[in-house]
Amino acid sequence: MKNKILTTIAVAVCLAAGVAQPLRAQDPSRIERSERRRAAMLGLAPSPAETPVGGQYSPQTLEDLRAELLNIADSVQEFAAFAPAQLVDTDSLQQARAQIQQMPPQFLNTLRKVIDPAKLHGRLQRARAVLEKYSASRPDINRNTNMTQDLLPADSADFPDASESCLLNNADGTNVNRFPTAVVIADDVIFFIADVVRESAQDTCKQILVVAGEGGNTSLVCIPLDVIWIAAKAVNEGIHFCDDDLTGALTDASYKRLGAINDEIGTLQTGVSNINTNTSNVGAQLTTIGNQISSVGAQVSGVDTHLSNVDSHISSEIVALDAHMTALLAVLQASVDLANQRLLKTIAGEAQIMKLDLTPEGSRILLNSILTCTGSNCPNVLANCPGGICSWSSVGPLP
Repeated sequence: MKNKILTTIAVAVCLAAGVAQPLRAQDPSRIERSERRRAAMLGLAPSPAETPVGGQYSPQTLEDLRAELLNIADSVQEFAAFAPAQLVDTDSLQQARAQIQQMPPQFLNTLRKVIDPAKLHGRLQRARAVLEKYSASRPDINRNTNMTQDLLPADSADFPDASESCLLNNADGTNVNRFPTAVVIADDVIFFIADVVRESAQDTCKQILVVAGEGGNTSLVCIPLDVIWIAAKAVNEGIHFCDDDLTGALTDASYKRLGAINDEIGTLQTGVSNINTNTSNVGAQLTTIGNQISSVGAQVSGVDTHLSNVDSHISSEIVALDAHMTALLAVLQASVDLANQRLLKTIAGEAQIMKLDLTPEGSRILLNSILTCTGSNCPNVLANCPGGICSWSSVGPLP
């Protein structure tokens, strides 16, 4: 189906070129006036004051016009990157560009009478600036080259898809989908310019043919601009086709999705009815559970009373045990204190014995407080040995 659409576009473009191709000798002055009016609609016509005496423009002016004709070819080439590839013969477009470079000054001079290269440059520059800005914002854009049908992703696996013939994709596979309005208008401007230049060129060819006679060769001056016009027409048709195709695809998908939503609403209504029934069943179950909870609550109250009684009994037992342990600890502490005092008294007595052994026989004297002390109040009789070292007959002062 999509290949048929592509073929229809290509045939329409070729037929348009063929219908406009035949040359019929007409009055050159009437043709020039007609083309001046056509060019004036796009603001491409030169000012009458610019017409040189004798009608012959300077070589530099003619080269400026040649440069702008090449600029048209380059503009079409740049926009062709965003149209389906099958619609544009880029090789023929390059050949046409080469033929423009060889175009004779006679043709350029006649065409210069109806087209101002400076005005042409301004319009081309604005259109190309729009495309340059768009291309810079999407550096990785790739156009599908096979015009195969692609699907815009749906929100869910069962939701109807929107299918279009010529998706504009980023390198990562994400969809750009629609051209900005400014880009479409810029391409329209390029096509309109190519159309005016071609129409002007056709009548210029007729003028040259009248002057040259039946043997005149106008292919070098007419065919290149025809090729550019065909390419511009194809690109313009392709871009508009892609834009319109996307609109149609989205409209069809929206209609289908409304149907899907309606079906889902019906399913949801059935589901809601089931939920209401289930809710009623759940309500009855909740009532039963509530009764069971009340019964469990009564049992818990009984357990709580029992636990309170157990707690009171345990508390009284703990109080009694604490009192008993306190009494036992008091007795134990008294026994430890008594044993400690006895140990201190024994240490003091042994120190007295050692002092007596280190004292000469006639100087031995027993300290009376040793006999009466009880422990912690017992004196250390060896504490005053000279230099802290006790030895024979050197035990410090005697009592």
